[in-house]
Amino acid sequence: MQVYILDSSAIFLKKGLYPSMLTVSRVLKEIKDRESVSYLSLIDLEVKDPDSSDIEEVKKVARKTGDIYKLSETDIDLLALAFKIKKEGNEPIIVTDDYSIQNMARSLGIKTDSVVQKGISEKFKWVRICKGCKRRVDEGKICPVCGSEVYLVRVRDKI
Repeated sequence: MQVYILDSSAIFLKKGLYPSMLTVSRVLKEIKDRESVSYLSLIDLEVKDPDSSDIEEVKKVARKTGDIYKLSETDIDLLALAFKIKKEGNEPIIVTDDYSIQNMARSLGIKTDSVVQKGISEKFKWVRICKGCKRRVDEGKICPVCGSEVYLVRVRDKI
């Protein structure tokens, strides 16, 4: 069974027209404008939160892809809920325009549906590079070699 998991952008732009829809409680906390709150009362949207074990599994993959630096707690919850639904034998589809969520979903073997933006066309990875010596840095915000600041760079990931 296909289960659509809605990010806040799908609610803001009123794209919740799927037969089976879920979201996480953190998404509902992001919905504050009157029009979106009214829209929520009209659609059949179930709220479920992921298990802590699924959250940890998503974080583990996010560390490998580098998306951990780009994902919010809400994003991780959405991905973990989709991961849980996939483990239960259903087909989750995350409805979002967030490229980091889309990238992570690909890494987890989960489909996505865009709200307004065109979805990502290839999987990518984030790596940390030192501004000073240009070395790759695995941990921290400061280069352990030269002491310069570290920044994120997106690179293609082999699929």
